[in-house]
Amino acid sequence: MHPSSPEPTLVESVLQPAWLETQGRKEGRYIIGPLLGQGGMGEVYEAWDIVLARPVALKILRNLEPAAMIRFMNEAQLQARLDYPNICKIYDIDASNGTPRIAMQLIRGPNLEDAADDLSLEQVVSILAQVAEAVHGAHQVNLIHRDIKPSNILLQWKEHRGWVPFICDFGLAMALDGPSVTQPLAMTGTPAYMAPEQVRGDRALVGPPTDVYGIGSTLYFALVGRPPCVTTTTAEMLQVKRERRFPRPRALEPRIPPALETILFKCLEPSTKDRYATALELAAALRGVLDTLSAGLAPKPSLRARLRTLAGNRRRTLPSLAVALGLAATLPFLPGYLLRQRLKAGEPVQFISLESSNLEQSIRNERMMPVHDLRPARNRTRTRMAALKAKAAALGARGDGPACFALGRAHFLLEDFNLAKVELGKAWSAGFEVPTSALMLALLAQRESNALTAQAAFLGHAAPPRAAEALALAGQYLAQAKPQTSYPNEFIEALENLLQGNHSLAAGAAGAALKANPWSMESAVLGAGSLALLAKARLDAGDTEGAELSYQEALDLANGSLALSQSCPRLHHAACAAALGLAAIDLERGDLTQTRVANLLRQADRALEIDPDNQPAQSDWLQMRTLKALRLRGLGQDTRPALDEALQFYWSRTREPRNLDLRMDHMVLYWLQAERDFDQNGDPGPSLAEALKDPGHTFTRYRDFLGDLLNFKARWEISRGQDPRGTLETVAGKFEPQDNREASASSWEIAAKARLVRAEWELLHQIDPAESLRRAQTLLKRALESRPSSAAGHALLGQCQVLEAESRPAERKALIAQAGENLRSSRRLNPEDRDLSRLQSLLPRP
Repeated sequence: MHPSSPEPTLVESVLQPAWLETQGRKEGRYIIGPLLGQGGMGEVYEAWDIVLARPVALKILRNLEPAAMIRFMNEAQLQARLDYPNICKIYDIDASNGTPRIAMQLIRGPNLEDAADDLSLEQVVSILAQVAEAVHGAHQVNLIHRDIKPSNILLQWKEHRGWVPFICDFGLAMALDGPSVTQPLAMTGTPAYMAPEQVRGDRALVGPPTDVYGIGSTLYFALVGRPPCVTTTTAEMLQVKRERRFPRPRALEPRIPPALETILFKCLEPSTKDRYATALELAAALRGVLDTLSAGLAPKPSLRARLRTLAGNRRRTLPSLAVALGLAATLPFLPGYLLRQRLKAGEPVQFISLESSNLEQSIRNERMMPVHDLRPARNRTRTRMAALKAKAAALGARGDGPACFALGRAHFLLEDFNLAKVELGKAWSAGFEVPTSALMLALLAQRESNALTAQAAFLGHAAPPRAAEALALAGQYLAQAKPQTSYPNEFIEALENLLQGNHSLAAGAAGAALKANPWSMESAVLGAGSLALLAKARLDAGDTEGAELSYQEALDLANGSLALSQSCPRLHHAACAAALGLAAIDLERGDLTQTRVANLLRQADRALEIDPDNQPAQSDWLQMRTLKALRLRGLGQDTRPALDEALQFYWSRTREPRNLDLRMDHMVLYWLQAERDFDQNGDPGPSLAEALKDPGHTFTRYRDFLGDLLNFKARWEISRGQDPRGTLETVAGKFEPQDNREASASSWEIAAKARLVRAEWELLHQIDPAESLRRAQTLLKRALESRPSSAAGHALLGQCQVLEAESRPAERKALIAQAGENLRSSRRLNPEDRDLSRLQSLLPRP
C-alpha cells in the first residue's frame, strides 16, 4: 500500500457501496450517496446507477441560468468525445424531472491540489507527464481544455502503477472545429493558471500551447505550493504573465532540478510560439527528467518539506492518517536519500540529463511530423551527440554513466542498435543501472536472440547457444526494468510474453500499453510485430482465416499509430510487414488486385522517403516488387519490367553488409528471373547461379522460397539431360518431416513437388515411379488436411494422379477422373495458380 494513499479500491467495482439503500434519495435512475463536492453550478455526489449496477460520480446542476446550462451541456458533449485512460469518462446525460445531471466515472482519491504536499518529486513529474499525454489526446480531436489546474486533476492509487491522474471538468473546453460557448473577448478560465492569451480574451490564439501553459502553472503549484501568478487584478495579472515575472521555482525550493525548471520556464513563456508546440513534446521532456530522477541524479523533496507539511504550512493536506503513514514510510529511506545528497552531481551532469531529454524529444518530434527525409535531422542529432560526448569526457568518471545512457538511448531511437548496445552497456558497467536502461538492454538482447535464431534458420541449423543466452539475458534485464516509470507496465508484460513465445498475450498486453499511452511507438511496434508473428504461426498451421485476421489487426494497429507518428521508420516497417502478409494470402487465393498492388507500392515508397538507407525499408520495397512479379507470373504476363526495376534497386541502393532480409531478396529475385528466362526459352543458368550464391530458407516469409528455387534447379537439370536426383534429395532432406517433426502445409507441398519432379524423370527413364508418387500423395494429403483451401495442394495431387495413370493403365480412367476433380477444386480456389496450369497441360483433352 502506498504510504500516503487512502485505502485502495476498485474504480469500477461492482460491489455495492456500504451507504447504498434502495429507499434512499433518487435522482432519475441514480440513488444518491455521499456529497463529493459542490460549487456555484451545483453538487457532485457519489451515486449508484440502478440500471447498470455500478457506482458513478453524479454532477447535478442546480443553477439553471442559461449560461450555466450552456456550460453544463458543453462539458458533457465535449468530454463524451474523449476516450483516453487519463480523462474522466462521461457515462450518461440525464434531465428527468427537469434537473440536468451528468453521470461520470467515479475516481476515488484526492485532487492534485490537496495531494501535492504528500507527493515525491518523481510522483509529481510522473503525474504531470501523464496529464500532458492525456491533454494531447484531447488536442488530437480538436479540444482545448482551457482550465487545467490542480483541482481539476483527480488522483487514484493503482497497485503497481502508483498515482494515476484523471483530468475532469471540461465545462470551459473549446472545440477548435466548432463554435465557442463563451464571448470572443471573454476571460475564460481560472486566472492564476491562465495563459496570457486567455487573460486577454484572445480566442484566435487559444490552442494547444494554451493548455501547455496551464500544465506548467499546475506543475509550478505542485512544486512550490503556489501558482505562478497571485495578483488580484486582470491588469496586474496580464503584466506578470506578459513579462514572466514570478519567483523562480528553485528560489523557493532549491532542490528542484535545473532541467525541470527549464521545462517549466518553457511552458510559461508569454508567447504561444515560444512554448512547447504540443503537450506531447512537454510529456516527452518530463519523462526525460523522470528517468534522471529514477537514477538518483536529482533529489526528492526534503524531509523538512514533509515536516513542514505536517505543521500545516501549506494550504491543505490529505487526512492526518495518510500523512502519518507517508512520514513513517519515508523514514526507512532517509539514509539512501542523504547518501544521494552527498553524492549529488553538479550542474554539468544536470546538463547531460537535460540534453538527453532534449535529444530524445527532438528525435520523437521528427517522427511525429508528416512524411519527410529523416537524414538531415539524424545528422544534426549525431552532431549534438558528439558535443555531449565531449562534454562528458571533460567531467571524467562521474559523467560516464549519464552520458553513455544518454547516447545509448539516442542511438536506440535512431535505430543504431549495435551502437546503442555498446553505450548502454558502458552506462550499466559504470553503475548507471536505471530501469529504462534495463528495459532497452532487454529489448536489444531479445533482438540479438531473434537475429541469431533467424540466421540459423536461414542456414537450416538449430539456433546456437548464444541465442538462448541472449534470451535469458533479456529476461534478467527485464526483471530489473519492472519498477521503471517511462513505459506503461503493460509494455513490460507484453515483452515478457514475447520472450516466452506467447505472441497472442504479447499482442494483447502491447495493445493495453498503447491504450495507456497512445503515443508510445515502441508499444505499437511490439504489438504489431507480435500480431504478425501470430499470423505467421496460424498460416503455417493451415489457419488462413485466422492468419488474415491477425495480419489485419497488426495493420490497423500500425496504421493507427502512424497517424500520430507519420515519419517513424519502425512503424512503417510494421505496417508493410502486415500488408505483405495480407497480400500474400490474397495472392494464394488469386484475389490480389492491381489496386492493392499499387497501394502496397505506394506504402513502400513512403517508407523509403523517410529513410532511403534503412535496410528494413529497402527490403519491404523489394518484397512489394517481388509480390508484383509473382502476380504477373500467375497471370501469365511478362515479369521483366518488375524484376529489372527491383534488381536495379538492389544493386544501386543497397550496401554491404546487407541484412538477412536483403540476402533473401537477392535469392528470390534471381530465382524469379531464372524462371522467366526458362519460360521464354532463354538461358536461366546465369540467374540461377546468382540465386544459388547465398541460398537459404525464408521461414519468416509467407512461404519458403528455397524449395521453389531447388525444385526449379531440378527441372532445369532435367531439361539439360542431367540427373536431378542429387538436387531432389537435398529438397527432401530440407523439407520432408523427419521423426514426426511438424511442418507447415507449404513445406509439405514443396517436398511433394520434388517427389513429382522425380517421378517425371523416372518415367522418362523407364524407372518405376510408384515410390515417388506414393510419397508425394502422402505429403499432399497431410498438406490438405492442414490447409484444405490450398489451390496448389489440389493441383499437385491431380498431377500425382495423372502421372500414376501413365504407370498404371488399368486404372487410368478412374485416376484421370480424380485428377479432373482436383483440377476443378484448384480452379475454384485460385484460377491463377501455377501448379493448376501445369495440371491442365498434363490432363488429356476431352
